[in-house]
Amino acid sequence: MASAHRTARSASKPSCGVLFFRLSRASGEGLGDALSALGLRAPEFAILHQLYEAGPMSQQALGRSLRIHASNLVALIDELESDGSVIRRRDPDDRRRYLLELTDDGIRRLAEAQRAAEAAEAEMLAPLTAAERERLRRYLTKMAGHSCAAKRWPRPTGEPASGGTRRTAPGR
Repeated sequence: MASAHRTARSASKPSCGVLFFRLSRASGEGLGDALSALGLRAPEFAILHQLYEAGPMSQQALGRSLRIHASNLVALIDELESDGSVIRRRDPDDRRRYLLELTDDGIRRLAEAQRAAEAAEAEMLAPLTAAERERLRRYLTKMAGHSCAAKRWPRPTGEPASGGTRRTAPGR
């Protein structure tokens, strides 16, 4: 019985979901360690990156784009604001809400974090050739575009689809 179980187990291929889970955990650990040395956590890095890429945006739009619950996002933004990485400004089009924006210090911090993240990524992707890395990036970009599409996270009426002008992350 034991040998039949081992044979069935070794004959099956792990599902993509299982592989994504394993890689997510390993990648998150590597990224977390790299960012920790800079005093950042992955969600804070994601916030800095999103604000740099999209430009000033509302807290609500930021939370939706990163899939961070509003109650968790407030604490993260408060921390980034207190260390001078992010500022809140009144939205000139709607004085009832605030827009979040990176400061110059936030841009510098993002550039440092980007370098640390790229080093962690290089370690994770070490077994792949340059061509395989690029192919993987294309596949992941395509999958992220599908899985993270705005249609899955509807915007409130009247809110634009994009938070602003897209930019390339600093240090790239």
